[in-house]
Amino acid sequence: MPQWIKIDPVTRIEGHAKITLQLDDNGHVSDARFHVVEFRGFEKFCEGRPFTEMPGITPRVCGICPVSHVLASAKAGDALLAVDIPPAARKLRRLMNLGQILQSHALSFFHLSAPDLLLGWETPPVNGTSSG
Repeated sequence: MPQWIKIDPVTRIEGHAKITLQLDDNGHVSDARFHVVEFRGFEKFCEGRPFTEMPGITPRVCGICPVSHVLASAKAGDALLAVDIPPAARKLRRLMNLGQILQSHALSFFHLSAPDLLLGWETPPVNGTSSG
């Protein structure tokens, strides 16, 4: 008879999630699901709005990578207008993106990975609150 394993909550990630695994009769994983329970609805916020507002709206989709969203929406606006941005603007956007990558990696390590590495895998989650 198939058995289900549920990991809920998945901690130390941005947002809320759970994992469900279905094991077959031999105890091997026959199905695995990653459930993200966040719904932000930003696509609906954007419908019917001027494209010039998108760089101000889209960065709020994600707290980890807002620069990626603002740059993507600016690039989409450039394409709509058939604009070829100057080389200096292209370099500034690239610099912003590289800075965001650095910040994102630091955030990921220090807030999401470091607790496991420094405190151990068996440290229980504290539901996002300080234990001190």
